[in-house]
This record gives sequence, C-alpha cells and structure tokens, in this order.
Amino acid sequence: MARRKEHSHDEIRAMAIQAATELLIDQGVAGLSLRKVASQIGYVPSTLINIFGSYNYLLLAVSEATLRALHLRLAEVCAADSLGKIIAMAWEYSQFAHEQRQAFKLVFELQLLDSEPLPESQGQLIAGLFTLIECELAQLFPEVTQAQHLSMSRVLWGGIHGLTSLSLDNKLFAESLSLRDLLESHVQAYLQGMGYQKELSCC
Repeated sequence: MARRKEHSHDEIRAMAIQAATELLIDQGVAGLSLRKVASQIGYVPSTLINIFGSYNYLLLAVSEATLRALHLRLAEVCAADSLGKIIAMAWEYSQFAHEQRQAFKLVFELQLLDSEPLPESQGQLIAGLFTLIECELAQLFPEVTQAQHLSMSRVLWGGIHGLTSLSLDNKLFAESLSLRDLLESHVQAYLQGMGYQKELSCC
C-alpha cells in the first residue's frame, strides 16, 4: 500500500488510474475492485467515488487511456496508399489487442448503468478512431457521402474487431491461416464488394 499523504484530486485521479491499470495487467478484469485500487494508493474507496463519481467511471477512465494509446498507434501507421493503410491499421489494431489483452477486454466489456451516461470525452475518442478509417475510405470512395463513409467504416471495422476478438479467444479454428492474412482478406473483400477495384485481385 502506498504511504498515505495529502494529494490533490488530480493527483489521486492519476494514481488511481495507474493502480487500476497495473491491477488489470496482473489480475485481469475479474480481479479488479474498487477496494483493491483504493488500497493500492492508500485511500479509502469513498475517496475514489467522490473523485470519479462511481467505480464504473474509474474503469471508464482506464478505458479512455487505452483508447488514446490505440489512437496514437493507429495514427502512426504509414502506407503507400489508402488500401494499404487500412490493412496496416487492421493489423496494428489486432497487435495492440494482443499486447494489451486485459485493457482491450475492459474497453468492450465495461457496461455503464442506465444512470451513468457515457461522457462526451469517451464518445469523442471513439469517433476519433473511426475518423482515421473514414478519411481513408474518403480517398477510396470520393463519390459517396460522408454518411456512407461513416456506415462503411463501422461495417469494415466490425469485421476486423470480430476476427481480432476470435483470435484473442483462440476461436478462429483455422490453424493453417494467419490472423494477418485473414484481416487483409476481409479488408480487400469488403472494399471490392463496395466497388473498389484498383489493385484488388479475386485470385
């Protein structure tokens, strides 16, 4: 337990997020608890509730840190063209998920109560991730509307996330196929199905 001393609310907030992240890595989502996080930093659970509003909002703060790290990872992807960039981002997404397995799991398993609205900051982070894809889709499909780009990004990334999640759970049941090849095949097949033909091959 950390030695108790006076900290500002911002300092306690940062300490709690760090402690929760460390516990998440060591013990997984099931091993997390408000009491464990509070004990780790030398405060009582009620202090964290006063700062975050609820235990779920503490976990959401951890998820936000994960989403920011994911956004940075995807934004740094470079490729010769938009098709290559989407494929590369799909691979980086899956790599991130495997490297940050527990944090990635928390992002998608955390469920807020009806009385806990999703903070605007969380929505902005999610929108920012999809914007990375939408920008590349706009290059590949300049003739379609922004609303169509938005819809396409969700469908495309839904498949990428599905393959990634199945891989995390060892449920792909295709030992002869690599996740990387499956992701590339999915991206190419979807874009070809939506009308993009350049440099795509059916063979």
